[in-house]
Amino acid sequence: MANTERASAPSLATVTIAFVLVSGLIGLASAYEVISDRARAFEQASLTRAVETRVKGAQVALAQALYREWSSLTSVRRSARPDEAARIKDQLSTLTGEGTIISWAGFANSEGRVGAASNDLLLGADVSSRPWFQRGLQGDYAGDVHEAVLLASKLPPAADGRPPSFLDLATPIAAPDGTIAGVLGLHLNSDWAQRLVGELADAMNLELFIVNPQGKAVLASDGGNYADLDIPSFRMARAGATGVNVETWPDGKLYFTATVPELAYRGLPKFGWNIIARIDADAVIQPAKAMSKEVLFNLFMFGMLLVLLTLLFIVAFIRPFRALARNARAIAQGEDVYPFESGRTAELSTIGAALARLQGLARDPSEDDDGFEESRQRRA
Repeated sequence: MANTERASAPSLATVTIAFVLVSGLIGLASAYEVISDRARAFEQASLTRAVETRVKGAQVALAQALYREWSSLTSVRRSARPDEAARIKDQLSTLTGEGTIISWAGFANSEGRVGAASNDLLLGADVSSRPWFQRGLQGDYAGDVHEAVLLASKLPPAADGRPPSFLDLATPIAAPDGTIAGVLGLHLNSDWAQRLVGELADAMNLELFIVNPQGKAVLASDGGNYADLDIPSFRMARAGATGVNVETWPDGKLYFTATVPELAYRGLPKFGWNIIARIDADAVIQPAKAMSKEVLFNLFMFGMLLVLLTLLFIVAFIRPFRALARNARAIAQGEDVYPFESGRTAELSTIGAALARLQGLARDPSEDDDGFEESRQRRA
């Protein structure tokens, strides 16, 4: 029974390698989890900073591009004389050029009658009901994207067949007596604005959406139609708030988004927009996955090295104990064997010397003291 129990007990080598393997697995798993979490957190923080920085760059670039056109309009205003319609017409025609950026420019008197226009388009037309004229009488004005009304039949349609659409800029012209003599207005081609947003998005390696106060994306770098989406970025845009989010869009994908208001740039009147930028969350997930695989491989190699070192440790320091145990059993059974000797560790040396001493005493009882002799006789 005792022999069976001793035979079924695990060896010291087995216990040692089991302990090392279990401890190593727990340690490596914990290290992998901690490193992976830190890596994901770092990637997310980096991408958050990146999307914030890029959207602010796009914000400034868009404002600068619009300000150039506004600056051209105010330049005409400074030199315009309400009674010099021909001169105003020439200036506006020069300003319009080929129409790729500015589709139409005109001057309407205080009653809303167009007295001068680029290429004489809408000359003599009544624009008193148009928002750009009404708001222009009150001061500098920037109007959101809208489809052409009076110019719909006078300008070619957009490339996709849609009616032309514009952004409005308007500013009042004062008469010599200080009263408002009329309004100068520009219709910026929305296709140009769409191209501008797309080019900025490509340069910044993200997607951009220009959202009006009603929550509609009037310009989108991907050309999509987004209106009143119930996601955090659009809710923030409708509220005019600023922030960064991780959210799922209608396409089912996860994105990092940043929302910022329209930039107040020099004297440019505001359109009332907010700008949303988004980056596909795969930009975080893929590098994190690659890093996780690399970390996993390195941890695996470390585990293999740990196993190899454990085996070497067992061969060098554990197996001698096994040999010592066999030697002790042989001595206990009365076999005439040479005592095991090892200087690998102090314990092995001490136990080996003790076994040799006991073996010697068993062979020569005269070397034993009285107490040992008495004890031996009792055992006999």
